[in-house]
Amino acid sequence: MSENGTRILQRNAVAAAALLALVSSAHAAEWAVSGFVRQELAVKTTDDQNNNNQYGNEQNGITYTNHSALAAPGSTLTRPAAFKEDAHINWFATRIDLNFDGKLSESLKATIKVRGILDETRVVDNIYGTRTVGGLSTGSGDFNSGSSFRQQFGGTAGGPLAYANDRALIDLPAFYVDYNNGPLWIRAGNQQIAWGEALFFRVADQPNGLDLRGHLFGVAAEEYSDTRRSSLGLRANYRVNETTDVDGFVQRFAPTLLPNGETAYNLVQDQFTVDQRPGYDEVKNKWNVGFRLKGEAGGFGYQAFAINRINPDGVYKWSAAKGPGTLPGTAFAMNPTGVYSSAEWFKGAANSRLNGFEAVATSMNFIGTNGDPYGLVGLATTCGASRAELGNFQIGSRAAAECILDTFFTPSVAGPLRGWISREYKRESVFGGGINRVFSGEQDSLLDQLIGRFEFSYTPDKRFTNPTLGDYIKKDEYQFALILEKYHKFSSTFPATYFVAQWLHKSRSDLFGRYLGGVDNTPGEAPKGQSGGFNALALALQQPSPTLEYRFDFAILTDTKGGWYMQPGVRWKPTKSVQADLYLNAVYSQHKGEYRDFVDGLQHNNEIFARVAYQF
Repeated sequence: MSENGTRILQRNAVAAAALLALVSSAHAAEWAVSGFVRQELAVKTTDDQNNNNQYGNEQNGITYTNHSALAAPGSTLTRPAAFKEDAHINWFATRIDLNFDGKLSESLKATIKVRGILDETRVVDNIYGTRTVGGLSTGSGDFNSGSSFRQQFGGTAGGPLAYANDRALIDLPAFYVDYNNGPLWIRAGNQQIAWGEALFFRVADQPNGLDLRGHLFGVAAEEYSDTRRSSLGLRANYRVNETTDVDGFVQRFAPTLLPNGETAYNLVQDQFTVDQRPGYDEVKNKWNVGFRLKGEAGGFGYQAFAINRINPDGVYKWSAAKGPGTLPGTAFAMNPTGVYSSAEWFKGAANSRLNGFEAVATSMNFIGTNGDPYGLVGLATTCGASRAELGNFQIGSRAAAECILDTFFTPSVAGPLRGWISREYKRESVFGGGINRVFSGEQDSLLDQLIGRFEFSYTPDKRFTNPTLGDYIKKDEYQFALILEKYHKFSSTFPATYFVAQWLHKSRSDLFGRYLGGVDNTPGEAPKGQSGGFNALALALQQPSPTLEYRFDFAILTDTKGGWYMQPGVRWKPTKSVQADLYLNAVYSQHKGEYRDFVDGLQHNNEIFARVAYQF
């Protein structure tokens, strides 16, 4: 651990201890302290590199024909080969969790969780972060490029009650008090709100965003407990009678936090800068509110909920470029970490489920109708665009897009260009519910004590990122999940096996919220889109050993379009204090490079990961 990281951990440990002492003395509370120290490692099992990063860009060192109408015959465009490197380690980190649970009185309890993570990935694999190769910096264009945890907004750590630098994070994911008085329960403070029972699928789990920094693909059985974002809020539950509860919350907005550029799990093309601060500042003091009714009747359990929230995932569109190299009035800046050729543009667009043709038109339309300083009308006409009208361009063909793009990528005109996009957060209402039933059957049969659940949600006028990066798409979306789960004893020797099988359907977007109009997206072609909605099937199993020293896990997910994710693993707990986990993340796309399914472009996440923890 670095000296700076050590000082951070020491300061926060002292602060937590001081807070504990203060509360204890003030309230004569009874406190229990627990936690763990854990080392985590994820090693790649594939040669596939993250195409979103400079080092993993598949166009590094490849020469393409320059299709510009102004280019001399035989001229070419090449992305520097010096950028190319191979990553071998995806994640290597030390984590410390401290949990303080205090009984302040018979009706009042306090919970404090202090979490510290030191990312040491760059210590064992130095290609991450900002590098200088061939006189060019690989991280010169984006906010916090290469930083594991720092964010452009929210006090650098993405929110209050947290501190982050390039490699370390200290935060308080739980910091609240619980009040119980008969049928009334109230929780106030920094907290998660977890609704819904689906594995992988967040149908009813709508209140909170996610923190995707760190190890992106953790243990599937842990669902979103470690990535769901906590936020300041007030939650209350009132038990009306023996079968009916009313639940509600008011909570401050907290956005989903994405991995930064030039980190192993980066999800955004690093030739583009996401300007997140303006959109965040507009809504950082806004609040979400939700209500839920739960009950039982006629042998069924039921729930109904309504949430009014700022969508934490955000939507993206072109925005004005800033800083050195900016082409005034455009969404681009001249920068060696940008895009070098139309071939690279099309590959990045397909990987991002964007329309590589018409994104060119919307970027030109971004300039508006107040003059034509870059001669776009003449260029579009020369290149054969289907509509060459200032503020209303339309490209129409690959040849026209190649011609326009490569003209700007020509070094004598502009050279490599870095695009700028904004991230904004829109308010929406989500309505939903669910029903469940415990089935009875012949004793020890598969149907006996089988739990069936159905969850659904509906969001009217939901905003989606337009594949053209133009104005947002506004469409109603519904989604539902059918869930079957059970503990079943197949052998008298082994404890019961837990299994859950699920079906998810979403009407407008895929598992990650990407608009379906951008899928089935071969580079150099317009996306065909996907009709009939998005469907996914999942199965998960857990089998403890007879002594409970081992637990064997298996999870598999497919989108029925050729995309597969599989995670087998084992958990070993030889003593009460020691636990070791070993898992495989396997990602497979049947139509690699055509971007038809939900995992194509994520193959660099094939890995083996291990965790060794000491618990106290």
